[in-house]
Amino acid sequence: MKTGDKRVCEVCGSLVPETSDACPVCVLRGALNPEDTKTGSSFDPSASQSDLRFEHYQVLKNENGTPIELGRGAMGVTYKALDVSLRCVVALKVINARFVGDESARRRFVREARAAASVRHPHVASVFHLGLSANGYFYAMEFVDGEPLDRVIRRSG
Repeated sequence: MKTGDKRVCEVCGSLVPETSDACPVCVLRGALNPEDTKTGSSFDPSASQSDLRFEHYQVLKNENGTPIELGRGAMGVTYKALDVSLRCVVALKVINARFVGDESARRRFVREARAAASVRHPHVASVFHLGLSANGYFYAMEFVDGEPLDRVIRRSG
């Protein structure tokens, strides 16, 4: 959420620097009380964002409450998310809901995740988790803040 030209944390209401992806107050609370997300005590990073949760990843939302989409393709949607255990931002690719019951599509999605995870290059985001939740199959990868590749290609040729 934004207040004027400042962002406000949706979890605790603290001001968040524009240059930061995470709320410093929530990060500090998590460092001081690492068990809070497991016990359900005072610090619950998903308290105001309950709908798009995949294991320990919570999809982040825009100011208007819609999920932050990073990209969309034939197999699924990639969202900006928070790893609530490590308290770091990730890119989370989620299989399209229409493919959840399709075994062939699931195999392709898993093959895509494994292929991406096997690539090690400074200009390629690393995949580090493949999972299944009630909301479907997903994989988590390194979040790289910047301009989408298609926009760079259009601009630079």
